[in-house]
Amino acid sequence: MPLFDTHIVVDWSARSKPSPARPNRDSIWWAVVRNGSALEPQYLRTRHEAVESLAVFIAGELDAGRRVLAGFDFPFGYPAGVAERLTGQASAATVWNWLMTRIEDKPDNGNNRFAVAEAMNRRWPGVGPFWGRPPAWRYPQIPVRARDRTCREGHPPERRIADKRAMEAKTVWQLAYAGSVGSQVLVGLPALKRLLADPRIGGCGRVWPFDTGLRAPDTREAPLVLAEIYPSLLRKEVAACRGDGEVLDRAQVRVNAAAFARLDRRGGLTPLFEGACGLSVDERGLIEQEEAWILGLGHEDGIRDAARTDCDEQG
Repeated sequence: MPLFDTHIVVDWSARSKPSPARPNRDSIWWAVVRNGSALEPQYLRTRHEAVESLAVFIAGELDAGRRVLAGFDFPFGYPAGVAERLTGQASAATVWNWLMTRIEDKPDNGNNRFAVAEAMNRRWPGVGPFWGRPPAWRYPQIPVRARDRTCREGHPPERRIADKRAMEAKTVWQLAYAGSVGSQVLVGLPALKRLLADPRIGGCGRVWPFDTGLRAPDTREAPLVLAEIYPSLLRKEVAACRGDGEVLDRAQVRVNAAAFARLDRRGGLTPLFEGACGLSVDERGLIEQEEAWILGLGHEDGIRDAARTDCDEQG
């Protein structure tokens, strides 16, 4: 029996203005596979619109008795030590709360993420750890380039345990330029807090692995599970399955949602929630408390095979 009935994959965005009316790259997309059937991918122009539409959709799934896995393509935690420096507690949950009280994210996507990043940089000596901004933007505590950071020995780790294993993953400290995820984390974590707190969801959601540990969640207790994903694990499969003229982000959410759903129907999703083989006890503790893990990392062969099978059947 599959762990979930409905599989959602979300490609997030940190745009400071609404995305174009015409579906575009580097915007918010989400795709759904319900009981093995793919729904039409959705394109959202703002984060507020995305949270609202996701809340409505997920609430409907839960009301229908369906168990939901929702994967988001940005890190759920910072490297070990960051939480305690910011909040006094070595807990990712406290960082989510800390950001929730500081990030201002308006309905038109206007936000203060660079001001918050600058305030975070002041918690460490020198300049950094955050970097990457348009040169004309006046945030002196955020250098334009990574090499302009100073007092690096006093900064937190550059990468999480998961980022070191996902070789192409960008550091959470990069706020701008190609492939960056730092800004998505700053505006994304408060958005997830709002989603989980939505009364239509009714407290049914859990965050893997912070609320569940590195193990398959009990969906009887919590029929909604949020997980961090990394769509680039299926880079080759997405390229092979992408339609002519299809926006890359649309293809990514579509192929990843189908792969997780197919693997789940095969009974192969449970091992993904256990993390990668070879993690030490200390590493598992840091992952469960502070850093999070990428669903599928360490189990690439299984999820890639599921993606290829689905693509072959479509073709």
